[in-house]
Amino acid sequence: MNEDRVIGAGQDMVGKVEWKVGTALDDQDMQADGVVDRLAGVFQHGYGTARDVADDAADVAPVLLARAVDRSRDLGRRVDTVVRENLGDNGALYLLAGAIGLVGLGLFAVSQARQGRSGATRSQTSRPAARTRRAPARRTSKSKSAAG
Repeated sequence: MNEDRVIGAGQDMVGKVEWKVGTALDDQDMQADGVVDRLAGVFQHGYGTARDVADDAADVAPVLLARAVDRSRDLGRRVDTVVRENLGDNGALYLLAGAIGLVGLGLFAVSQARQGRSGATRSQTSRPAARTRRAPARRTSKSKSAAG
C-alpha cells in the first residue's frame, strides 16, 4: 500500500465529514468543499491502487515471461519429436513444402475469383465497360390527365 492510497482515503473521509457538517449547518459552500475533497480523495486513492497494481505486474512479468519461453521451447521439442517419428528426419521439409503448396493454391484461387465469369483479368481490359443511359420515360395521355 503506497502513500497515495492512504492520503486519498483520508481526504475522502475528511470530505465526507465536511459534507455532513455542511448539511447539518445548511452551509452550501461547506457541502461543496466536502464533495470536492471526497472526489479528490477517491481519485488519489484510485491512482494509488493503480500504482500498486502496476508495481505488482512489473515484479511478476519477468517470471511469467520466463515460464512462457520454457513452455514454448518444450512445445517445440515435442512437435519436433512427433514430426520425426511420423515423417522421418525430413518431416519438417515435407511440412514446409505442404505449407508452400497451400499458399500457392490459395493465391491461385484468389486470382481465379478476381477474373470473374468473363475470364479476363483487370489488367487484360484496357477500359471499364461503357455505361448506357436510359432515356427518361415519356408521359402518356393517361398519365397527363391523371396528373392534371
